[in-house]
Amino acid sequence: MNQKHNSIINFDLHIHSKASIYKEKGGIVDNSTKENIHLLLSKLNEYNISLFSITDHNRFDLDLYLTTSTILTQPDNGYPNIKTILPGIEFDVTFEESMGKCHIITIFNPTNKNLLVNIEKVINDHLLLDENNSYSKKEFNDILYEIGIDTILIASQHKDINDHSGKHSSLSDTTTNVEEVIKIGYIDALEFQKPKVEGILINSLKDLMTTITLLSGSDCHDWNYYPYHDAINQNKFFYHSKAKILPTFKGLLLAITSPETRFNCQNNSNQFFLPGFLFHSQEIKFVKGINVIIGENGSGKTTLLELINGNVNLPYIRKIIGENELKTIRDADPKKTKYIRQGDIIEKFNKETLFSSDEENNFKEINNEPFKKMYYEYAENLYKCIKLSIEKKQIIASLSRYSISYENNFDVSSYFINITYSKEFTDVQNSHEQPYEDINEIINKINELIKQDYYQIYNVQLKNALNILIKIQLDINNKWKSLYYTKKVKNIIYKCIQDYSLKKRLNSNTKDREVTEYKTKKQKVIDSVIEAIKLSIEDYKWPNTPGIITGYSKNPKRGFNFIRKATYNDVSMLDDFYLKMFVKKFNNLLQIQKINSWEDFSQAVKGCSSLADIKSTWDENLNKFISSAIKTNEYMTDGTDQRIGSTLGEMSLSYYKYFTEDNNEWNILIVDQPEDNISNNNINNKLINYFNGIRNEKQLIFVTHNPLLVVNLDVDNVIFVKKENEKLFITDGCLEYEDEQNNILDLIAKNMDGGKETIEKRLKVYGKKY
Repeated sequence: MNQKHNSIINFDLHIHSKASIYKEKGGIVDNSTKENIHLLLSKLNEYNISLFSITDHNRFDLDLYLTTSTILTQPDNGYPNIKTILPGIEFDVTFEESMGKCHIITIFNPTNKNLLVNIEKVINDHLLLDENNSYSKKEFNDILYEIGIDTILIASQHKDINDHSGKHSSLSDTTTNVEEVIKIGYIDALEFQKPKVEGILINSLKDLMTTITLLSGSDCHDWNYYPYHDAINQNKFFYHSKAKILPTFKGLLLAITSPETRFNCQNNSNQFFLPGFLFHSQEIKFVKGINVIIGENGSGKTTLLELINGNVNLPYIRKIIGENELKTIRDADPKKTKYIRQGDIIEKFNKETLFSSDEENNFKEINNEPFKKMYYEYAENLYKCIKLSIEKKQIIASLSRYSISYENNFDVSSYFINITYSKEFTDVQNSHEQPYEDINEIINKINELIKQDYYQIYNVQLKNALNILIKIQLDINNKWKSLYYTKKVKNIIYKCIQDYSLKKRLNSNTKDREVTEYKTKKQKVIDSVIEAIKLSIEDYKWPNTPGIITGYSKNPKRGFNFIRKATYNDVSMLDDFYLKMFVKKFNNLLQIQKINSWEDFSQAVKGCSSLADIKSTWDENLNKFISSAIKTNEYMTDGTDQRIGSTLGEMSLSYYKYFTEDNNEWNILIVDQPEDNISNNNINNKLINYFNGIRNEKQLIFVTHNPLLVVNLDVDNVIFVKKENEKLFITDGCLEYEDEQNNILDLIAKNMDGGKETIEKRLKVYGKKY
C-alpha cells in the first residue's frame, strides 16, 4: 500500500457468509458464497466501503478470506474503492452463567499470514454445533489466546446499557455491569445498527469516565441486498461508520483508541495551507490537519520550520538547504501564518507582551486621573491647613515684636503724598478659575460627541444638556471676569504706586523720608494686627478623608478576561499616603494637627533636611505615593472567572488556548516545541485539547520532542528527520503507516524519549502490540 496519509473512509465489520448457515434459517445466506464474492464486492464498491470484514457466527472461512484478499491485491480489480478485508468472527459469548449471551465481533490482525490458519483450526477444535450454544467468557479467552493474534473486540449493544432483558444478544444481556467491562478495557467498541440506538447509547454512557467507541455494522446475510440483512429485513435507517484511518488493522486499532479524533470527524475546510516541501526532488507532503516533525537534536528540524517560513538568510540554514536540495513547494503567506519560534514565549513573557499583538495590549489602560486628582487636592489642602495652623500661631506670637510710638509731628502733610496699602491689596484669589476651566472642558467634549455618528441617536438630549451647561458657563464666566478684571486693575494700580514710590524716594528730603518710614511702619503694625485678628477668628476645616475609588479594567476576549488592577483599587490608601508623606510619628491626622512650627513641619515631612526643602520634599513624596498607588497588577481569568496562574508554564498554556480559539487571524500555525515550559499533565489534559479543537479548520506544523504531542494528540502526519554525515534522511506518514523500510510507530518509540512507553500506554488496555 503506497498511501501514506489517512483519510475519512467508510467501513463495515459485520457481514455474514454461508459459513453462518448453522444458525440461519430460510436460506438467507445460501447465495453468500465464495463463488458470489464479486456480488458482495460490487455492492461494497458501490457504497464506497474501503475496509470490511466477513464475520460469521462462531466460524471462519479461511478460503473465502484468502480468495477475497487475493482479488483485492490484483491491480485493476474493478473495485477501486475497496482497499482491505480483515479476518473476523462474530462470537456468541456468555459472561455470567445466569444471564444470556452476547455477540462479540472479533477482528484479527492479518499482518502475520502464517498465523491466519490458526483461526480456522482453533475454531474447528472448539466448534459450537447447536445454534443456541455459546462460549463462556473463559472459553472465549482461551480460544483467543490459542489463536495468538492481536484482536479488536466489538460487542453488540442494540439498546440501553441498563436493559438486561436478554432479547438482543447485547453486552447488557450477558452482564449486569456493562460499565465495568468497558472501564477495564475488555471491550474495545460497541456496535449499533440503528441511529436511535446510537443516541440512546451516547446518553447512557455520558457519565462514564472512559471513552468507548460506537460504530455501526450492516449485519448483512444476503449479499444480494447489501447493506440490508436480507430481502425481508431491511433497515432503511442504516448508515456506515466513518473513520479517519488507513484501511488497515492498525488504522482501525488507532481509530478505536482515539475515537474523538478519528470518528465523526470532518475533512479539514482550510483553504490556505502549505502543501509541503521538496527534498532531493522528493515531495514531502503536509496534510491540512496536524503535522509534527520529530528527530534527534541537531537533525535539522528547526531548519525545516525556518525554510517553510522563508527565513533562509542565516549561513548554517542556507548550508543545510543547499546540501539537501530543500525547497518549499509554496511559500507561507505571512498574513495567514502564525510562527512561534522556540524561546518566543519566554521572551514575551519576560517583556510582559505575551498577549499583545499588532501593537494592541489586551490589558486595557486604567483612568487614574480621578485618583490622582483626589490625592493631589487632598495633599494641597492638607499642606495649606498645616501652613495656616503654623502661621496663625506665629502671627499671634509675633505681635509682641511690633511696637510703634505715636509721633504727632509725623502726621503733617509733606510735599509728596504718602501711599499705604494692605498686603492683601493685590492678592486676589479667583475662586472661579477651576470651575471656569471645567465647564469649558465639558462643553467642548459634548460638542465633540455630537459630531460622532455613534451619538446621533442621542443628538436631541445632548443638545438640551448643552444648552443648560452654556447658561451655567455664562454665569461662571461673568463671575470669573469680575475677579479677573479686579485683579488686573489692582495690579495696574500697584505698578503705579511702585513707580510713584520710587520717584518719591529719589526726590524726597530727609523730613519726607522720616514721615514715609513712620507711616509704612504704622501700616505694618496695622496689617499685623488685622492678620492676627483674621487668623484667630478664621474657622478653617481640615480636608475630608479621600474616598475609596475603583482602578480596574476588564477586557473580555476569546474566552478570557484580561484584568488590570491598580494598587488603589477599592481600598483606602490614606495610611499609605501618611506613610509616604510623613515620618512614623505623624501617621495620622490627629498627630499632624499638632505641628506648631516650620521646624516641626520640616521634621515631620519624610526625608526633609531643612526648612527650605519642605515644599520640594513634600511634592517629591507625593509623586512617589501617586506612582506607587497607580502601579498595576495584570492577570487573566477564564470564562468562569477562575484566575489563571501567572507562572511561565501557566501563561504558556493560556497563550496557546488564546490563539487556538481565534479563527480569523491565521490559517497556519507553526510552532517550535510547543511543549516548552508546560507540564506533561497539562499537555495531556489541556494543550492536546486546544490543538484538537482546530485540527479540522487549521493547519498545524510543529517540531516536538514530547511523544504525548504525537501519540496522544493522534497527529495526522509524522515527518521523521535524521542526520548522518551532514546529510538528512526524511520519512513521513500517518501514525499507522508502515512499509518494508519504515514503521512510524517504531520510529517514535526508538527516537523519542518516552515514546515507547507512551505508545504502550495508549494501546496496553487493549492488549495490543504496535
